[in-house]
Amino acid sequence: MPQPIKRKRDHSSTEDFKSVRQKIRTLEANLSDKSNLNNIVELFNHVKNDNAQIVFAAMHALNRVFLSFLLKGELQKPKVAEETSAKGKVTLWLRDQYTNFLQYVKSLLSNDEPGLQLPALTILMNNMKAESEYFMSTKGTYHFANNLYGPIVKEIISTENLNDHLRKEFLEKYLNIYDDLRHYFFKDTAEIIEQSLRTDETVRKQKTSMKSKKAKISNTTNSSGKLELIAKNLFSILESIRTMPTEPSEIDEFWTVNPSKYEPQSKKTNSEEDDVLGDEGLLSESEVEEEKEQAKKDGTRKKKMHPLLQLKVHKRSFTDCWLQLFKLPLTEEMYKKILLILHKRILPHLSEPKLLMDFLTDSYNVGGAVSLLALQSLFTLIIDHNL
Repeated sequence: MPQPIKRKRDHSSTEDFKSVRQKIRTLEANLSDKSNLNNIVELFNHVKNDNAQIVFAAMHALNRVFLSFLLKGELQKPKVAEETSAKGKVTLWLRDQYTNFLQYVKSLLSNDEPGLQLPALTILMNNMKAESEYFMSTKGTYHFANNLYGPIVKEIISTENLNDHLRKEFLEKYLNIYDDLRHYFFKDTAEIIEQSLRTDETVRKQKTSMKSKKAKISNTTNSSGKLELIAKNLFSILESIRTMPTEPSEIDEFWTVNPSKYEPQSKKTNSEEDDVLGDEGLLSESEVEEEKEQAKKDGTRKKKMHPLLQLKVHKRSFTDCWLQLFKLPLTEEMYKKILLILHKRILPHLSEPKLLMDFLTDSYNVGGAVSLLALQSLFTLIIDHNL
């Protein structure tokens, strides 16, 4: 009987990775000396490598470098008068490299390899946390780095590669645990959809003036396809969020810090507008007025509760997110799923039940089983909420 042929193991790729990994470690170690800052460029080139192992090693090395600079305050934007100095120019260059790095890592969320998506998400979320906490430690006011978090959210709900691995990681490690991340996810997705719908409307208006029917059909497909993708991705996340608070006491887990440690800021100073969004805009104008009126009635200078600790703020962001989703092109299956979870998982957390009326009317017009489910929901709203 012939002996089975033993395949020779190719050691070349393993040896190549080991040598590159050692080079990455050396480049990182030498960055303790500011004279070797060009090592950042070389590390970034390795991050763009085709080999996933090399990308992983270089990405984490470069992230450690930038986090070190961040925590030392060396990524803080210099004053205008200092920008032309040698130190100012170096700082601006470092900030550009840091921004480019985060942009590239964010793009990896749309990679078709979960082995790159998940570490990319971890790095981005850790940087968002580090930026938030650095700002708070230096400014003494609460801060959520939504300039980093918002683009992460946008990439995730817009990607064609939102696989089960990435979705599960985002939900189980972040959204279903931390109240601030969940709130800003709702808030950011509502704004992203609103902007996407405006863009879609602009494109449609431009198409009506086109003479070429072929171009018109092509653009319609691309525009609608993007909205449908956002709808599919967003709903797949929303239907798995199970941790909406029902009492203010349940708002107690934060990815950054508990905002009760800081006084809420009604208006940011110029110096605070450096990099990121704070807690402005969490209360609507009417809610701000309500707070002022209540303070007058109480007749006392009671300490204001931070918006992120207020249940009505979480309900409003939840409501805005779902209402914006309802404006997107939904499949019949999505209509069914939404109507089936409507009364137990959506309605209790809405700021006002009557806001569902338009969606239920649209659902009824879909026809078939969806119409029956919509009628049942309408009946429940009328009976239970006197609508």
